[in-house]
Amino acid sequence: MGLDAFVFCDCYEKGRLREPPPGNVSIRVAEDGSLAREIDRVSLKNDLAWDWWQECLACVHVGGVLVHHRLGNISLIGSLRTELQREASRFPILLSKVVYSGSHGGDFVSIDLIPTLRNELETLRDFQCKTRESDGFMFRFRDQMLQLVAASLSVDKPIVF
Repeated sequence: MGLDAFVFCDCYEKGRLREPPPGNVSIRVAEDGSLAREIDRVSLKNDLAWDWWQECLACVHVGGVLVHHRLGNISLIGSLRTELQREASRFPILLSKVVYSGSHGGDFVSIDLIPTLRNELETLRDFQCKTRESDGFMFRFRDQMLQLVAASLSVDKPIVF
């Protein structure tokens, strides 16, 4: 188990779908930035067709994901959290929305918090961990998060876990 983070693409909103969705479904953009459908009739066949379309056919991004990063396993995220807690007042978004758990999922950092998160990541540039090894992990984490922030801002969508 661990923590993954991603940002969904904006192909639907920009009219860049390769194929229309299967059947007669209404699509909407969910709060997390993913595509959701209004279900007329629940059936395994419809569910499988929707999943296949969304994963492989809708656009050039597999599953509609623009950027995806594996931030780390539970232990690594716990280690990063412990380091950041030494200066908790400098990293409120990172601690409350990102590394609060090493295995959370189904939640996201909303687009209105992304600029604040970016500032925290810039502050992290000068942060010194207790060990050289932890510094390396923190550098990688910061780089991944900055890529997610850039993607989020480019499509105006949240970072999802």
